Amino acid sequence: MFGDDPDPKPSKDWRKDAGLKLPFYRRAWFSALVALTILGAVGALGVFTVVVDPLREKAETYDLAELGKLESASIIYDRNGKELARLYVLNRTPISIKKVPQHLVDALVAQEDSRFFSHNGVDIYGIIRAVWLNFRAGEETQGASTITQQLARQTFGLMERSYKRKILEAFVAQRIEKIHSKAEILEMYLNRIYFGKGFYGIQAACRGYFDKDASEINVEEAATLAGLIKSPNRLSPLNRPDESIKARNYVLERMVVEGTLDEDEARKLKSKPLVTAPQSGDPRLTYIFDTVREEVMDILGEERAAVGGFRIYTSIDKDLQNAAQEAIREHLAEIEKREDWEHETYDQFRMVMSEYRDKMKKSLIHPDTPKPKPEYLQAAALAVDNTDGSVLAMVGGRDFGDSQFNRATDSKTSVGTAFTPFVYAAAFSNRGIYPGTLVEDKPLDNRRVMIGDVVGIVGEWGMEVPNPSWTQKEIPARQALVEGRNSATVRLGEQVGLDAVIETAKAAGIRTEIRDFPANFLGAQEFGLEEMCLAYTCFPTLGHRPEKLHIIQRITDTAGKVVFQIDDRDRQTVEAMDPIAAYQTHTCLTAALREGTGKTAVTKYGLGDFPAAGKTGTHYKFKDLWYIGYTSSVTCGVWVGFDKPRTIYEGAFSNKVALPIWTDIMNTSQKHHPAAQIAPPVEAEAVEICEKSGLRATDFCYEETENDGVKRNLRCTYTEYLRPGFRFEGYCGVHTGEGLPADLAAFRHTTLSSARTGGIMGSNEFSHIQPVRMQGLTILGKDPYNSEQPIPRAQPLNDDGTRVLRALPVDGPGGDVQESLPIKIAPPPKLKIEL
Repeated sequence: MFGDDPDPKPSKDWRKDAGLKLPFYRRAWFSALVALTILGAVGALGVFTVVVDPLREKAETYDLAELGKLESASIIYDRNGKELARLYVLNRTPISIKKVPQHLVDALVAQEDSRFFSHNGVDIYGIIRAVWLNFRAGEETQGASTITQQLARQTFGLMERSYKRKILEAFVAQRIEKIHSKAEILEMYLNRIYFGKGFYGIQAACRGYFDKDASEINVEEAATLAGLIKSPNRLSPLNRPDESIKARNYVLERMVVEGTLDEDEARKLKSKPLVTAPQSGDPRLTYIFDTVREEVMDILGEERAAVGGFRIYTSIDKDLQNAAQEAIREHLAEIEKREDWEHETYDQFRMVMSEYRDKMKKSLIHPDTPKPKPEYLQAAALAVDNTDGSVLAMVGGRDFGDSQFNRATDSKTSVGTAFTPFVYAAAFSNRGIYPGTLVEDKPLDNRRVMIGDVVGIVGEWGMEVPNPSWTQKEIPARQALVEGRNSATVRLGEQVGLDAVIETAKAAGIRTEIRDFPANFLGAQEFGLEEMCLAYTCFPTLGHRPEKLHIIQRITDTAGKVVFQIDDRDRQTVEAMDPIAAYQTHTCLTAALREGTGKTAVTKYGLGDFPAAGKTGTHYKFKDLWYIGYTSSVTCGVWVGFDKPRTIYEGAFSNKVALPIWTDIMNTSQKHHPAAQIAPPVEAEAVEICEKSGLRATDFCYEETENDGVKRNLRCTYTEYLRPGFRFEGYCGVHTGEGLPADLAAFRHTTLSSARTGGIMGSNEFSHIQPVRMQGLTILGKDPYNSEQPIPRAQPLNDDGTRVLRALPVDGPGGDVQESLPIKIAPPPKLKIEL
């Protein structure tokens, strides 16, 4: 037995040694699974406690009464508290589910939620399916939100992209399902969902895309609408018809799968073309209201704006807005009555649109035939408050229904000679140039500016007359601006440099990048009406223009709580132009309106007797016509032209076409925004200038005029305001008068008397002596003695031109002529020297 091995020790896994399998609950993997399950359960309980349970409690806080509260009308008020309109910020028209055809419901359910009528708000199978498909695709391609969840999301703004939002959305959806029927949920969903192109709700979408009520929609149209819900912009039947057809056909296939559409019928419908209705603007909107709507959506956000019921307080002046619209309608209709009118008229386009709609409804033309575009004469107007930049009136075109393009805010056209005031403002900012500076007014080679052609001479269309001419001499810069003389303007611009002009225009508020071309001296570049009006406010404000333009002042909700208030910083002004240069330009523009290129505003169109100024703007070949002008309170700009630039008619100057519209608007502005005289800067020095010589005036500067046979002598001077220290010498030599200074008259009298008595001065060689007029200041700089400056005295005249009689010295008791008394000048004050 010594040789026998001892008994082997039994194995720990005797079942394995015996060839038997261990039970599963004894295996290692089972133990691990149990441990993981326990950990998962504990983790899930923790997650539920920490994350899910608070979300379920939060879901209970939402007021489900909001589900039925669709957008209510928001009221827009003008600056005086007058109601302008009751406007829906979003285009929505609620409809009862009873008016929705069954095939529309079938298409919606097949596309968005196939188990809608069986789940309790959350589709578990749909979630599992979406997770699996997304896992296979490697990205999120499928959603699992039910119609009820989408309703909850849209109503309560649950837009955050996170798992917490999805959980909260699910809890809210389950609450909705507990208190509302499926029909009620469908009705609320169809009235709230966005269908693209600004259409909210099924009724607005049916009207917008197919010009039908929801009850009239056929199967393929229902499938089209259901198909674009997932991506209204990408699948728009108007902008991307091919993509829309693919989405429509997929919905038809889903309806076949769900058993709500026959396969053969689906095949026929899939082969049909996509037919949409001609698009027209919302009849409730105009350019001003559309602008307000867009700004409200930017301020509040689309979801919040959709609630509606807001009180929107704007800066619009209702009376001025109506006047602007009426002025454009009336004056452009009058232009279209011209015998030589060669373009489409507004009335003709009305007939074209009527025929187009009739043919489209009767299927007489191909469904893809585009809607006719208006080609009639257009106009835009903008009036702003000079003090804070608030918009008082805005007209973006003749008919918002024909074209939603807002020409007052979005268009840029060549401003023509309306730009030239910035050339002069740049020049007057130079210390060596003022409105009296002489500029050559002679023909100018067009190669200097190259407007329209590179040969010939620069046209003088800026003078606003059919047969312009040149003075062939040097004229004051003031006259060049007042009369719109292009050649003189270009020469002045070249003198100060294009860089200085561009810098002045940018500082004034021109945002468009200005090209470095000499043609811009005459406004060849395109600018917008908004920026031009903003820039012109520099002149009445002496260079302190508003920071920017704005239209919405305040928004309150249904409870009266202020949800938006314009910031005081938005009302601030900025120093954009030299005050004296701004005022000097203003004085020129005042004369341009009353005496120069805009004088027909007074003589023909009835401009009221109030202080105003402005400048015409006629572009080359009469393509774009502008008039921009202002009072102390309001700046208003008017543009007239075609969307595709072309000659309006030969001789269509802006003072014939744009100026009458501006005049009507500005006359109305006096009701709430009266004009006052614009005072010069306090530091400016006033100098009286003779209109004939351009030099300092004397008391002899009168000109004889005759009216109705009556001759009158009128003062021919004006006041120029110069910057301090400006060297301006020389007195008028044109008007010398007939009188003599007292000392020289006494000298001549003494000479003649001596001649009569045989004195030493008996010769009459001095009798021809004439006074030498003062040609400049006798003292330059500061006068320490405060001396009296000699000024030639004028001889006053009556209205009929006869001389005013004066009392003359008479002989004294002794018969001798009374001697003239010497002029006594007070001695200077004693100097005080402190030791």
